[in-house]
Amino acid sequence: MFIDLNLQEFLNRLKSDSATPGGGTASAMAGAMSAALLSMVMRVSIKKLKEEDKVREFEMLIERCDKLSNQMAVAMDKDAESFDKVIDAFKLPKRTLNEKENRKAKVQIALKGAALVPITVMETVKDVAQCGLGIVDFVPGSIISDIGVSVLLANSAVEGAYYNVKINLKYIKDKEFDEEIKMRAKKVFSETEKTLKELKQKIDNIVEGE
Repeated sequence: MFIDLNLQEFLNRLKSDSATPGGGTASAMAGAMSAALLSMVMRVSIKKLKEEDKVREFEMLIERCDKLSNQMAVAMDKDAESFDKVIDAFKLPKRTLNEKENRKAKVQIALKGAALVPITVMETVKDVAQCGLGIVDFVPGSIISDIGVSVLLANSAVEGAYYNVKINLKYIKDKEFDEEIKMRAKKVFSETEKTLKELKQKIDNIVEGE
């Protein structure tokens, strides 16, 4: 698993001439780091919270962000595995008509799988963004910049994953599947983008002292 590699090993894999890991894995990693940063911010902040209900809320959100971070860490491998299946499908023989039809079918199945992994990353990032919006008004100003970095990572994650959804859909022949996933991804991206913009504006106001 990529998550089991040390940082230098992962970067060496990322900059190699192999197609995987690629942008999809990097996007999932950005999402995992975004959620992890929020967990850190809350663990630091919770020590200074006085209201018991807010402490309980933060405890629940910490557990949620830890889970979201872990989900995207797993997605790092799933994204690479799904793309490897696409590559393997394109390598299938196409000498006879039956082989050509089999190859075509396997390619389409693999492309669908490759489109579904990044959309789950997008949906997970949406949850991370909502967590950030829920805590930004209750953390010490000294660590508000860490939420800002989380926002930037979340933005990279959701946009990167969206690119991967769209590039796979481009080659899928199933119009019904294409339209369904396209609408689902567009909705998630729009909602996440809105939340991240609102969150960034709050952070900018705090950082700039307005």
